Amino acid sequence: MGGRAEKIRLHKLLLLYMAKRGEAAYHFVPYRYGAFSFQANADLVALTTRGLMANHEKEWELLDTEDHAAALKPNDRALLQMVLEQYGELGRDALVRETYIRFPYTALRSAMAERLLNTEQRSAVAHALPTDAPEGLYTIGYEGLDLDAFLNKLIKARVAVLCDVRRNAYSMKYGFSKKQLQHACEGVGIQYEHLPELGIASDERRELNTQADRDALFARYAKRTLSTTQEAQEHIAQLVAEQGRVAIMCFEHEQQCCHRGTLAQAVVQLPAFHGGTRTHIVPATVALKHVRRRAQHRECLPALEALGGCAGQ
Repeated sequence: MGGRAEKIRLHKLLLLYMAKRGEAAYHFVPYRYGAFSFQANADLVALTTRGLMANHEKEWELLDTEDHAAALKPNDRALLQMVLEQYGELGRDALVRETYIRFPYTALRSAMAERLLNTEQRSAVAHALPTDAPEGLYTIGYEGLDLDAFLNKLIKARVAVLCDVRRNAYSMKYGFSKKQLQHACEGVGIQYEHLPELGIASDERRELNTQADRDALFARYAKRTLSTTQEAQEHIAQLVAEQGRVAIMCFEHEQQCCHRGTLAQAVVQLPAFHGGTRTHIVPATVALKHVRRRAQHRECLPALEALGGCAGQ
């Protein structure tokens, strides 16, 4: 097929395709020009390393001649064609405006919303976030979440600062190593801090087969680590006082399986903590099981490649 795709348009068409598909292989965060998927962007970069795409300043270019849409399941192929027929001929501004009206949340940080939307539509954007997120100390684990879904949970809880309390801020999972995560957080207006002194060494986390094993580890953590890191804990308490909503992050889905729960309880009991008396948990539940999400992701890669060759205007 070949062809070029304007980067802004590609993300908007991919959003509309995911919305029609129902089961989303990609999630989207509110970014400078609206809906943006860090995961989709990473997949496109990966395709360039395989020689299938070229990354230009404002466009992606599909280099091979394969009909990638043909690799989709029949229903997915029909949905993609429907999206292209309905929205593919729209100019960039018209397409962006359409996504802002349909998905006001995606326009929260947009540099284009003021120009493209009327007063009523801008009001919908301004009210796209829940207003009942209490101030205080939150915790979150990224197990089972991709980067975009993780960021959306923080944004919707109105978290201002993310404190990474892993001893080593490294992950084989895209987006969760320190530099990637810091860049992504800053892109959506969240301050990122890595506090490795509050983590647990990896060799201490082996042989955790039962909750009793974990509870024993967390008791040792409280005795050995929390007793010697009061300055870092007070720093978190101060961030809550200054910023209102702070989240402590690590990997595990369930807080009781992670040291962040023990840490959070220690912080809220500090005399310096004035963010409330309880810890507010950002739920880390996902609509699809992780294995299923990986399958969805693989199924949608041909759609991403196809859009990479036909989303231009």
